[in-house]
Formats: sequence, C-alpha cells, structure tokens
Amino acid sequence: MWIALAAAVVIGVAVWWVRHRGTADGGSAVARRPGWEARLGDEGATALLEGLRAFADAGTPVDLGGESGVLTVFEPPRLISLDLLAGRFAARGQAAMHDPQTTVGELMAEFLATEEPGVLHLRAGWADSADGGRFADQVREIVCPEGAGGIGAWSGAGGLGALGVAVLGDGVPDTTMLIDLARIRDQYDESRARQPGAPGEVVLRSLLTSVIANGGPGLTWTVPPTERQLGTTLAAAGPPELRRATPAKEAADH
Repeated sequence: MWIALAAAVVIGVAVWWVRHRGTADGGSAVARRPGWEARLGDEGATALLEGLRAFADAGTPVDLGGESGVLTVFEPPRLISLDLLAGRFAARGQAAMHDPQTTVGELMAEFLATEEPGVLHLRAGWADSADGGRFADQVREIVCPEGAGGIGAWSGAGGLGALGVAVLGDGVPDTTMLIDLARIRDQYDESRARQPGAPGEVVLRSLLTSVIANGGPGLTWTVPPTERQLGTTLAAAGPPELRRATPAKEAADH
C-alpha cells in the first residue's frame, strides 16, 4: 500500500510534465495550470515536485490532489494547501531552487507539527468509525447539494475523515473548502445536546453555515475565498427553499 501511495507523487510529476510539454509552441501554460503552479512558474513548480517526491521517498506517503490544490499526507493524517506550500517555497528564494529536497522537508515538518489556515490536522481512524460514512454523506448533502451554482466537484479527501468542496472562481482562482468531519461531529453533538427538540438536519445545517461564515476549528481553504466565493458556499449550504428563490432574485437584481 505504501508503495502505491508514495507513487502518487511520481504520477503527479508525470501529469504535470505532460500537461506542460505541449506549450513550447508559444501557447499559454499559465491558463491551464493550477494556481500553485502559476505562482511558481515552470522551474519552480518542477523543483517543488522534486522536493515532494524526495519527501515521499523518505517514508511519508503523500498524494497530490490533481486540480483540487490539496496535498494529502496519510501518516499522520494532514491536508495541506498546495498554494500555501508553494508560497512558502517561493519565499525561500534561490535556497529552495538549489536544494528543494531540504526546503520541502523543512516546510512539511512545520505543517505536520502545527495547524494553521490552509493546513488541516485530522483525527486518525475517525473515518472508519461506525457512523463516519453516514455523517460524511449528511454533511456533503448540505455543503455540496446537487445543482448548486458555483460549486464544483467534492471529494472524500483521501478517505481520512474529511470533505473537500471545490468553489469556482469566476475570474479569480478556484479554491477548495476543507472540512474536518470529526470536529464538525463533535460540535454537532454539542449543539444537539443544547437543542434536544430540534431536527438533526436543521441543527447540522445551522452549524455548517456558521462554521463556513465565521471560520474556526475544523474548516479551512486552500486559497482564502473571495466574498463572492464565500457567498456562493453559504448559499449552497442554506435551506433548499432559499436556494430556489436565489436565481429569481438575482435575475430581478440584473
């Protein structure tokens, strides 16, 4: 299993190379690459990927999240914004370019040790709990409902007890909202205890919209959302009757 997981970084390097090798004829690679690659440029992105491959080869399996902008670490379970990692890598300047392996190793050690915006520390084993899958579905149905405008794909974030929801950019970089299901479940249980007569779905929806709006433990973003992206996410998580009314209101406003 470790070999398969560690190989994800090698695959990521190959995918990146294939995606960009066709741009030698003058086509724009920037328009097709994720934000973290655009931040670094070709040479910097290649160096960062080399550093990540060396990090995985040293014994910590990781997975590049494709277009989601999420780097998944399996042990200990962590979700890390590639945009954040790229920014810290770029800030190291030529030292990072000359020794990407050491630079990435140092940065990853910081992320693994300390949670911050763009870094989510997950609870080991929670995804395998008896109701983990059922609760994940309940959260997904609220934050990523079918047909919600501006919301892209969702993922189970590596099967580690987290949910990732892509929020489209419309002229600005896309971002991914990352939710730690274990911590949301803890908050949900506390809320239910304070409101024993309230329907569970109402309590969960209220909790999730509050966490999305105000931030706090258990939720972060790969790139800080714009006001419009935050509004899109809150609208998607709102009551269904409010979502149905929104298109008509927007049409009237225009």
